[in-house]
Amino acid sequence: MSHKNLAIALSLAVVLSATGCASLKGKKPVVEDTATTQTTPADTTTATDANSAETSGLNGKGGVNASGLGDNGANGQNGANASIANGKNGQNGSANGEVTMADLLTVRLVHFDYDSSDLSNADYQTLQAHAQYLSQNPTAKVLLAGHADERGTREYNMALGERRANAVQAYLNSNGAKSSQLDSVSYGKEKPLNDGNDEAAWAENRRVEIVYKAVGPK
Repeated sequence: MSHKNLAIALSLAVVLSATGCASLKGKKPVVEDTATTQTTPADTTTATDANSAETSGLNGKGGVNASGLGDNGANGQNGANASIANGKNGQNGSANGEVTMADLLTVRLVHFDYDSSDLSNADYQTLQAHAQYLSQNPTAKVLLAGHADERGTREYNMALGERRANAVQAYLNSNGAKSSQLDSVSYGKEKPLNDGNDEAAWAENRRVEIVYKAVGPK
């Protein structure tokens, strides 16, 4: 090979070598992209952590809800029901403790509405207790004294007081007391318990007094 041809070959070799290096330098960004792509697992990990955090949050909410259900759930309701039941039992116990035969027998007044001789439901229990006592104690005797308030004539109120005393007598007699144990009298408006001139005073004076004359309750 001539010196001229050798020089041309060397020049071509240098050019090819330079072109190869340039090509390799051009591919270097691809290597950087690959490195960037390799950071994707880190992003995925971050997303996974976020999902875990959300899951944890949901679990936390579930825990709160579970706690709420515990407070308001069956056990809580059972506790409330038990408390209500105990309250009712307590009320019944109190009522049973208050309403005894002895207590009812201490009530010696029966009251009436204006211009009426009808017994009220509130007095039935008291009258039943007195009827039972008289039935169990044949030697016991009572006087039933009828009264009226100040309104109306003397004659009218005497008759009204008598009707009231007779109403109590009939109830006692029909519930076990003997007729021989019962006497009645009317005082009309002559013996008021309250000398006032208002409805409260008149309500007190519309009454029948149960007065034991023999073998009264202790």
